[in-house]
Amino acid sequence: MNILTKRYREHKLLQLSCLAVLFTVGGLFCKNVSAQQEIDGVAAIVGSSMVKFSDVETAYLQNRSSKENSEMSRCEILETLLINKLMLHQAQVDSVNVTDEEVESELSQRLGYMIQVYGSQERLEKQMNKSIAEIRESFHDIIKENIMIQQEQSKIVGDLTVTPREVAEYFAKIPQDSLPEIEEQYTLSQIVILPQVSSEDKNQVKERLNSIRDRIIKGARFSTLASLYSDDEVSAKKGGELGFFSRGDMVSEFESVAFSLQPGEISPVFESKYGFHIVQMIERQGDRINCRHILLMPKVSTVQLYNAKEKLDSVKTLIDEGKISFEDAIVKYSQDESKINGGLIINKNNASAVFTLDAINATIGNVDNVDFASMNQGDYTKPVEFKSELSNAYRLIKVKKKIAAHKVNLTDDFDKIQTLALNAKRTEIMRAWASKTIGKTYIKLNDKYSSCNFTLNWNKK
Repeated sequence: MNILTKRYREHKLLQLSCLAVLFTVGGLFCKNVSAQQEIDGVAAIVGSSMVKFSDVETAYLQNRSSKENSEMSRCEILETLLINKLMLHQAQVDSVNVTDEEVESELSQRLGYMIQVYGSQERLEKQMNKSIAEIRESFHDIIKENIMIQQEQSKIVGDLTVTPREVAEYFAKIPQDSLPEIEEQYTLSQIVILPQVSSEDKNQVKERLNSIRDRIIKGARFSTLASLYSDDEVSAKKGGELGFFSRGDMVSEFESVAFSLQPGEISPVFESKYGFHIVQMIERQGDRINCRHILLMPKVSTVQLYNAKEKLDSVKTLIDEGKISFEDAIVKYSQDESKINGGLIINKNNASAVFTLDAINATIGNVDNVDFASMNQGDYTKPVEFKSELSNAYRLIKVKKKIAAHKVNLTDDFDKIQTLALNAKRTEIMRAWASKTIGKTYIKLNDKYSSCNFTLNWNKK
């Protein structure tokens, strides 16, 4: 194990664990563990909060899925959870107050970002196998605890910074033979052209959905027809039911209609960027509503997909001939939401715009035949077909930045080293605070972890 990885793990013990940052981006959401022994057992108690065996196992498996964390043991994982609970306990002692409005706001921000990372609300729901409202409900209490922990941590460490000199001094202490090699890295941007669905195709979908609506008005069960016909796979399994949601959770076109309905009322057919919907109001609770919906998406024909490719070919020709830059073409022609961010392609597994070659192949669809390794910075591909959130489409991919494989150094990796140096500074403060706080806090560890070699004296021996 190289020293940077070791230092990362040491600092990670004094940062928020998988549970505390469950709703942040850095890979997939932590998965629930359902087949572990002693899943309902108590691993530890800190103050009035407990850590379950399932919490440890869930965080352990999540860390193993990440290369940089894969060597962390269950004992190390438990210590991250203990530190979180210690901060949570202190936040309760300090009467840290978190309002429902703060929780809902944080949930909306994180949900919005995760929807952006996964490409659409539907993809996020499919990944989680829950509706957006169910995701919101599931993580409400966790987010509240997270905010309390963050506020307490901010009180402990304050607004720390590190100067360039401190970063250089930190780097100088790392033995040169321990510095790891960084793989070749890429930053990519894109121009996306979507196939255009004809008015005739849209009208056919609307007519079909209107006929389904008529059947419901005449007595057919909305939930049955949603299960049979809706193109929203997640809600279709639940009879079209979305669960309770608030304003800001759905696209504006959907919310505008859904919030205007009365319980039991069925909307007319309306259009959003995903296709055509009908909605039935189930229940209203204050500012939140529960609805069913049926979504029908117009199908893209081979001809329409071919026309999208032809249009992108013409855009590529303009760029080839120097009549427009790739960046200006993103603004003028791209039909993907990434255009507002300069066309940057985001790695959905870590919310970063930086890719290794392996990550490109693993996370960007249908690029197996693109030889990125032989491309130079500024090069771009021919039109590449891919599956967008709405249908198959075409895009040009540009190598916006390419950094050759290299040993970690201050020039190319200053940000990474700066983060480690800042974490080291936080660690010193957090270690002193935790050591003092452990001594005056009720802590009980399960005997299963009595042999753990913790960095802090949790056993109070």
